[in-house]
Amino acid sequence: MDQSAANDDREDAEKRQLPTVATENDRNGASEASGNDLTSKKQQGQEFEQQRVEALKATREALYQRCREKLQALDELKVRLAEKGTPAQSANPSSRSKQLDILRTEEQRLRYHVQRLKASKHTVFDELPEVTRLRVNQSVQDSIHGYEIGTPLLKAELEETKQELAAENQTLKESLEIKEALNARLSDLAKAIEKGTSQESSQGRQKLLEARLQVQELMRELTGFLNAHYPPIQPDDDDPAAFQLKNILEDIMNLSVSSPGDPYLVLERGSYYPPHIEQLINAGIAVRHPRDAQRLRLVDFYS
Repeated sequence: MDQSAANDDREDAEKRQLPTVATENDRNGASEASGNDLTSKKQQGQEFEQQRVEALKATREALYQRCREKLQALDELKVRLAEKGTPAQSANPSSRSKQLDILRTEEQRLRYHVQRLKASKHTVFDELPEVTRLRVNQSVQDSIHGYEIGTPLLKAELEETKQELAAENQTLKESLEIKEALNARLSDLAKAIEKGTSQESSQGRQKLLEARLQVQELMRELTGFLNAHYPPIQPDDDDPAAFQLKNILEDIMNLSVSSPGDPYLVLERGSYYPPHIEQLINAGIAVRHPRDAQRLRLVDFYS
């Protein structure tokens, strides 16, 4: 009796150990399943693709076989009708004509389907929902695959465009800095030119004033010299008119300044004293016109 009790205790202990072993087995199986998850998904995708192709092939073969059977049945009907002979036709000509019309219509329809199958081996009809579902899935997968291929290219192009934009912005920044520097330099040059112009203008006015004073001084000295050494001459005692050398000299000097293009003085008889004219010519102060002796001008001392 004690031995049977011990056996019962051992059996109870083995039963209690079984769940532990089962739990360990479950964990091992879960780790293996997680490890092979990617492989199984890839295999499922390949199996799905293979099933899709096989389904399309089976559908095409089924439709083609169905059309073949219809054509064979139509040919058999034609043979049977031909074997029946003329009496059947004369017995019920209207019914016979209707049957022939129906058969011809069916033949045309079946031949049209056969031509469509021959023209395209991958024709999928809308009345087959399984084929439509497979086609939609394939289209979605193709689109996803295309997006997966195009997305990295678009990202690379976007990154390249960003780099080009950054380079252009840097170039623009440098150009703006150069522009600011040039504008500052231009402003400085304008100020310097304005200042220099102002100085030059002031200096020019000063020189002009000095030149005018010098000319006035020279004219006073020349007038004093002429009055002292060339007094007025009265050739005729009965004629009170007197001639002065400074008058003719002043006229040719004024014309050389006011009319540099035509500085000749017209010598009118009785207006000037002829010895004064000859004296100016001999002294190299005046010169006659090469073609008109009645015209006189001051010698160009600066030519």
